[in-house]
Amino acid sequence: MAAGKLADGLDRLLPDEAERVYISLRVGRLLGVPVAGDDGDTLSREDLFAGWRLFFERLAADNPVVLLVEDAQYADSGLLDFLDYLIDWVRDLPVYVLVLARPELGQARPGFGAGRNRSMLTLDPLDRGSMDALVDALVPAMPAAARATITGQAQGIPLFAVEVVRSLIDRDVVRPVEGVYRLAADVGELAVPDSLHTLLAARLDALGPEVRPLVADAAVLGSTFPAEALIAVSGRDEPAVRAALAELVRREVFTVSADRLSPERGSYGFAQQMLRQVAYETLSRRDRKARHLKVAAHLRGAFPGDGEEVAEVVARHYLDALNAVPDDPDIGAIRAQAIGALIRAAERAQRSGAPARAAASYAAAADLTPAGETGVTDGQPSPGVLWERAAEAADINGDWARATELAGRARDYHLQAGQARAAARAQAIAGMALTGWGRYGEAREHLTAALEVLKASPDADTVRALRDLASLHVNAGLPDAERMSAEALSLGQALDVSDRELSDLFRTRGLYFSLTNRRPEAAAYYRESVRLAEKAGDTRRLGIALLSLGDALSGIDPGAAAETARAAAGHLRRAGSRDHLAVAFVNLGLALLMLGEWDAADAELNLAVDSDGLGDLEFLICSHAWLAAMRGDTDTAQTVLDGLADLRASEDPQSQALISMVEGFTAADRNRPQDTLRHARAVVAHAGAIGIGHDCVRWAWPLAARAAHDLDDTAASSSCSPCWTPTSPAT
Repeated sequence: MAAGKLADGLDRLLPDEAERVYISLRVGRLLGVPVAGDDGDTLSREDLFAGWRLFFERLAADNPVVLLVEDAQYADSGLLDFLDYLIDWVRDLPVYVLVLARPELGQARPGFGAGRNRSMLTLDPLDRGSMDALVDALVPAMPAAARATITGQAQGIPLFAVEVVRSLIDRDVVRPVEGVYRLAADVGELAVPDSLHTLLAARLDALGPEVRPLVADAAVLGSTFPAEALIAVSGRDEPAVRAALAELVRREVFTVSADRLSPERGSYGFAQQMLRQVAYETLSRRDRKARHLKVAAHLRGAFPGDGEEVAEVVARHYLDALNAVPDDPDIGAIRAQAIGALIRAAERAQRSGAPARAAASYAAAADLTPAGETGVTDGQPSPGVLWERAAEAADINGDWARATELAGRARDYHLQAGQARAAARAQAIAGMALTGWGRYGEAREHLTAALEVLKASPDADTVRALRDLASLHVNAGLPDAERMSAEALSLGQALDVSDRELSDLFRTRGLYFSLTNRRPEAAAYYRESVRLAEKAGDTRRLGIALLSLGDALSGIDPGAAAETARAAAGHLRRAGSRDHLAVAFVNLGLALLMLGEWDAADAELNLAVDSDGLGDLEFLICSHAWLAAMRGDTDTAQTVLDGLADLRASEDPQSQALISMVEGFTAADRNRPQDTLRHARAVVAHAGAIGIGHDCVRWAWPLAARAAHDLDDTAASSSCSPCWTPTSPAT
């Protein structure tokens, strides 16, 4: 049913078939519904986000889109990440995102709501006059003394006043008359509790014995719930439950959703979250456990696939049941159910582009195994395998410290169980994470040690580890880069790995040739990487392969390099890959410099910072500073240099060469030839790692030669004789 509605809606919205296929697969993953053509392969979070963002963009092309998110303090990191992404990427379209949250959101997510295209409005407590007006609006003709008592205790919190009025409804002192609350009896001497918690507890205590247990059941179900769920969990007959629900809605303990556009239309919910918390706290630990188990069983039966769509909620109920009474004899069975639900939740999180949540769920499942237990229980993966999956998810999320730690736990587990190959596989994951972290030395040690074991019986794990080590050697200019990149490509072809993996292997091999100044050969490998990525339908890989191809062409055909960089930027923008998009703009800018189009290069880099919101990426702003220094704007260049932190800490020789390049041109502008020569030589010193044809080296060589000439240093001039001189700007 949901799949049909999705298909019908996208048919109406998207006339372009390619876009329709692209968006439907990614929105289908989000909704958990089957979509034609979905082969089940894992999609990166950037790829999924790009599909969802494109959906909103197409909606906004016809009409303004307002996305309202309430109670965002309860949102998971995946939703908040997507909201940040959407605001950063949607350009020149009427998309308005309104997020309502309590202050706890600022504690869990510092800085959320601040920055480009964002504004935050903080609501302070109401003044006494506003509180009086609120009470008068709620109950016209409220006696002045009673109103003063309410507003005096409320301390500017509207909810407090609302709950006092609801307590009067409970006592039938206030009743609805023609859609407006009216006094129906004498208020008398109004006793208002000192705290909101006490007030809510008193309201619950005043409920009759026939409805109070239902409120407790509902508190375990969640903030919102359908009547059918409450009937199933309470064990009471339907007429009694529906009559009780009507009474609780009248008393404003519950509300009912009447929004025809909401998927929760007809569902019930607590009038406010704190009321639910107070109701939950009235339950004994054993009552909580029993109810959590009932809710988990209900959800598994009510949703298809053993509750797959709500697996994370099911897992939370099992965990709450475990924690309620942790020493009961059925603890083992409940733990096994919790592990199974957590694994399903992690798998769904991976499919829906929430790697942080996937990592947390996998790790939680692994942690549930009792200390010292090393076997596999009820066909479930071992804790070691779960920690591996958690590490891979954390790596995808860019949390390299966490990924390294989780991979280490997996390796320790496998070694304790006597599984050397599994331990090597986990160690390779740690090496991959350390590479992303920029800790090349440690990464090399881990990957080398892992390969010593994995090579004994080559498989896909061997190919991945060898590819990662080869890529590290190539990027860092380490020994054996040629042999390893060739060996990885050969093994991948021999084992018939997927087109996606083969595309990566061809790109790694091309990178080796590019960094050794064999650019026509590099371009040939990159073109095959492009073809394979296109064949696989992988937008992100296609963009990265085009990015590499454009870089290879920059020294031999700047015009083609600029065209390829623009194509790469288009695919990478669509895929939502920010880091690679920044590199595409840098490559485009450099190609335009080679063509003498300096103003165009500056415009493209400004576009990347302003329109694409990439100004927080140090690699991009450092490249922009390079152009500023070349044009004599030393103040801008120096400001950027002073603010670099992560880029200076990186062991990547390309990053170090870029910084030295900016420093060299800045020194040249300030007529400091000695400093210019020193910085330019620092760039050239990286030629062995990044290649003599690298853009930084090509620009640094003549810069060094000019500085040596200015210093009348004939020895330095001889060593800096350039074999190529870049195009100069028009003067």
